[in-house]
Amino acid sequence: MKSKYYAAFLLLPLISGFGFINHDAFAGLCASTTSCTLVLSEGNTGSGFGTGNFGTVDLELSGSTAAITVDLADGFQLVNTGFPGSVGFVDSLGGGLTVSDFSSVLYSGAVSDATKDLHFDGFGYSNDAVATTGPHAGNGLNSVSFSVSGSGLTDVNQLLNAFGGPAGQSPVYFVADVYNTNTSGPGAGNTGLVAVTGSSAPLSVPEPSSLAIFGVGLIGLGMLFQRKKTG
Repeated sequence: MKSKYYAAFLLLPLISGFGFINHDAFAGLCASTTSCTLVLSEGNTGSGFGTGNFGTVDLELSGSTAAITVDLADGFQLVNTGFPGSVGFVDSLGGGLTVSDFSSVLYSGAVSDATKDLHFDGFGYSNDAVATTGPHAGNGLNSVSFSVSGSGLTDVNQLLNAFGGPAGQSPVYFVADVYNTNTSGPGAGNTGLVAVTGSSAPLSVPEPSSLAIFGVGLIGLGMLFQRKKTG
């Protein structure tokens, strides 16, 4: 019986190294204040997309400027079909943000309001809309980047606040207007919105401390197996 408890003790570092035990306590969606990649994992009801991996949103903060890249899954294009912008998000700085450095001249313009008054269908309301002018379906790009800057911007989480929406709606933190050029699969040929939701776990690389813990777990398992073999 003692060996069972010993084995469980040795497995704890290994389990935590894989992330099953989460030691990261943070208030925002992203653990890092300067670098974060999120998954666009949910389509709005009218799109027929359902849930899946529709691409990623990468935020990299340097000084008071965040470089944002929307990299969609194969077969998807970033477009503007009549929503406030091709992209929507909510900041906690009271609006007034500056959007610049679009990676393509196909996209331009932005709105950054003090209140959540920009409607993105069933996903609710944001106070920031990027690419108020964008291409129609069939002419959009798969990957688009731009910069967002503002006084007081010190944390990428300041750009990732929940949309205002119907009561009971799952939190939505970032929305993109897309066109699905695929000829098969859910929502093939449709336009619609895809969003980062509360269930969209950030993509992250294990920190050195996590790798060290993982290594301790492996060593512990090796000791346990050696003990059984010699016993």
